[in-house]
Formats: sequence, structure tokens, C-alpha cells
Amino acid sequence: MADSIVSGVGLAPKDAISFFRSKVNRQSASFGELEAEAHARSFSVAGAMSDALLNDFRKNIDQALRGKVTLAQLQKEFPDLAKRHGWEYKGKPGWRAMIIYQTNLSTAYAAGQYRQLTTPEALDIYPYWRYRHHACQHPRPQHLAWDGLILPADDPFWATHFPPNGWHCHCTVEPVSRRDLKKNNWVVSEAPILETRPWKNPVTGQTVHVPVGIDPGFQTNPGLLWARAEKERAETALVPALKVAGKSMDELPPAEQQAVQAEQIGQLFEHPVGVANAGTLPTEVQSVLKSEADTVLLSDDNLKKNMTHHAEITLDEYLTIPQMIAHPQAVLDAGENHVLLLSRVGKQLYRMIVKTTMDRKENWLLSLLPTSDAKARGLMRSRKVLLDLLLDDDGEK
Repeated sequence: MADSIVSGVGLAPKDAISFFRSKVNRQSASFGELEAEAHARSFSVAGAMSDALLNDFRKNIDQALRGKVTLAQLQKEFPDLAKRHGWEYKGKPGWRAMIIYQTNLSTAYAAGQYRQLTTPEALDIYPYWRYRHHACQHPRPQHLAWDGLILPADDPFWATHFPPNGWHCHCTVEPVSRRDLKKNNWVVSEAPILETRPWKNPVTGQTVHVPVGIDPGFQTNPGLLWARAEKERAETALVPALKVAGKSMDELPPAEQQAVQAEQIGQLFEHPVGVANAGTLPTEVQSVLKSEADTVLLSDDNLKKNMTHHAEITLDEYLTIPQMIAHPQAVLDAGENHVLLLSRVGKQLYRMIVKTTMDRKENWLLSLLPTSDAKARGLMRSRKVLLDLLLDDDGEK
């Protein structure tokens, strides 16, 4: 049943993944500690009080959204994950895992669907939405009552009732065109009167009014809140520094260039919105890539992706990216328009993937992760070496 929820939504997961990756970790001792809006923008698991544990959950959910694992697999692995972190959770393993994974997946897909349905093109074709209740073991009477309800996409009803509307809620929204109305003899419904009930938060003691039929914590539309947040964030998005004090980056000494680039990466790390100037390619690497540009850009999306899958990498390590790009020890072939850079900071070796766009006008840093000398030598045996490097047993040039 759980896998059918996410697979049955019927949309590409790109926007669902973007929504999930936009969340920031928030430790919370129990449900109710975060308000509903905070839940829409934050990733938290009640009782999970360490970033290491939250990051493992993030990796699992991200993989599920990308179709790499099933919910059944995540449920099976859940006890070992909890044991690894010494986490004493409430409830039975299967139930607890289902709550964590199913809720995050269904919410992410709903937010992704909301983004797709609210594009100007989609709204022009599908100006109405239809509430759909799907068969489940314990249907909620209110959700059954909303089944088939057709309202304009901009009706205030969707600000509070865009599903999921509770734990284990399987409801969805179906786009409706004018042609659909005519073909099926449907009529636009009259919006239900918004009835609320008081709910006292057991943690904060605050009483909030929640729409009848919706579980506390689900009374917001994450997709709508995400859209508003993205609009606000776009106004403060980081742009690549190409000039400093009237001088182009190329006119600055290498040390000053790298200082500016490290500062940009730090800003993007703290507020992951926009694009940073992450480094300057040496002439020979630029030549290998056949790129017209020597600047390497780092997007918020690639940074968030890397932070999700390699949460062990610290900010201090990210700040050395300009140095690593400027001084690679080896450049290997990584596919069309892609190269793999091996660079060392102190005793630690790193691998980075850099790609140039098809028009050769931009270069982008796709990934960064620590590696070992043994793995580096393995890479050099299995891939074409574009720029030579010899590593001795101590990892020195």
C-alpha cells in the first residue's frame, strides 16, 4: 500500500525531490514541537535529536523519491538504522518506519504536484481541481464527503485541504479541464464552509483551530508554502561573483580569487539559494574540457544534493573547493563534457565531477566527496587519464 501511494501520483519526481531537498534539518523531541508551517519547511522526525540520524533518514527518503529503494526495503532496514544511532523510538518498528517514510514521501509528491499544477501552462489547460478519495482500510468520513469535489485551482479551500490531510491519508488531487467538465457532465462545486475545531498542542500548550477532517499538523498546503518561500528566496538568491571592486576575477591574484570564491561557497552553504562562483580552472583543464570559460559554478541544487548524500563533509571542507579546483593532481575522463578531478588538501584526497555545458560557455561542479589514494589509483586504472599524475605509496606527487 505504501509504495502505491507514491507511484500512483503519476508525476515526474523532479519537483518532489526539489521540495524535499529544500527542507532544513530541525531536531524535535516530540510531535507538536514544530508548528504546521515549520513542518512544511523543515525536515524533522519526532524524537530524532541528532543530525547524523536525520541525515540517514534524508538519504533514505531521497533514494525512495528517486526510485532507488522501495518503502518495503526502508521498513526492513529501519531497526538496524535506529540501532546504529542508539535511537530509542516509540511504537513498533514497522509502524514507526511507515509513519516517517510514508508521510515524507506523500507530502513531497503532493508539493511537487502542486508546483506542476500551478504553472501558467497547467492552469490554462486545467483551471479546476477535483478532490479524490482512494480506497483504504479505515476511510475518514470527511475525506469521503470531499470525494469528487471540483473547485477552481485558486479557491481558498486548497490552501488548507490539498492532500495529504492526515496520517496515512491516501487522497489526491486530479486536474480538470473545461473539456473534462463537459465530457463527464461535471459541475463546479460550491466550496464547503470551513469548519474548525480547537486542538491544544500537547507540547506548547497553545490552542490552534484545525479544519474538521484534517489531522493537526496537516492543515497547511506544503506546496503553497514552498511556492511562497521560493519567491521570497529568489529575491535574495546568491549570484556568482565575477567582479570585485571593479576588477574582474581574472585580474585578481589567485589567493584573492580563492578567498572570494570560498566566501561565496560559505554564503551558499548557509543560505542555499542561487549560484556561487566556486573556482577557477587551470588553463590545461579548461583546454581538456574544451570550455570557453574558466569559472566553475556551484548551484544550490547540486550543493543540497551533495549535502544530502555526503552529510559527513564539513563546511571547512567545502570552503577548500576553490583551492582544489585550482590545483587538481589528476584529471580523468568522466563521460561526454565531464571530467573527474582528483585534488588533495593536506593529507585528504578528494574527487570532484565538473561538467561543461553543450555550448561550452559554462562549467558546473556536480559533486564532491573524500576518497583514498587506493581508490584514486583504481580510478586511474579504470578511466582514461587526461592529465597525468603519479601517486606514490604516501600519496605524494
